[in-house]
Amino acid sequence: MRRKRVLFFVVVVLQCLFLLGMVCSYYLIDDFGKTIQLKTVPVDPQDIFYGDYIILRYEIEEIDRAKWTGTEEPSYHERIFTLVADDNGDGIYQVIQASSEEMIADAGQVVLEGRYEYQDMHEGTYFVDYGLGRYYIEDNTGERYERSGELIVSVAVAPWGQKKIVTVEPE
Repeated sequence: MRRKRVLFFVVVVLQCLFLLGMVCSYYLIDDFGKTIQLKTVPVDPQDIFYGDYIILRYEIEEIDRAKWTGTEEPSYHERIFTLVADDNGDGIYQVIQASSEEMIADAGQVVLEGRYEYQDMHEGTYFVDYGLGRYYIEDNTGERYERSGELIVSVAVAPWGQKKIVTVEPE
């Protein structure tokens, strides 16, 4: 009986530590992560449970076939690693190369992990989802974002790969 009780408490403590680790890792992105800026175009839908949000479609989600360095064609929902950098000096990060194999970022570069969605054969473009496509906003403010056209999104990327949207501002 005593052994079952100890086992129960160990399981409960492990679950609590796991949840605490998830929460801490999200907040540690601000302290240890690198913040990059990406260009996007908003769309303004509404969610019954969460309220207003904007859907963000990033330029880096469309990867030119010439920038693909993988040895094989990716398959649906395969992990894709995209190396981005501010090559123009304007603060906006662009795709340098992408692959299904992990990459090492040099100074001034960041590796984003995403999921392969599909390929446009006519354009020679790969489409990748980075999990940053939805940003919740104050109720009844979505029209302001829609009217502004292109937006600049600041994204914090932690060294362990986790990422989150920090701010969304008009260009």
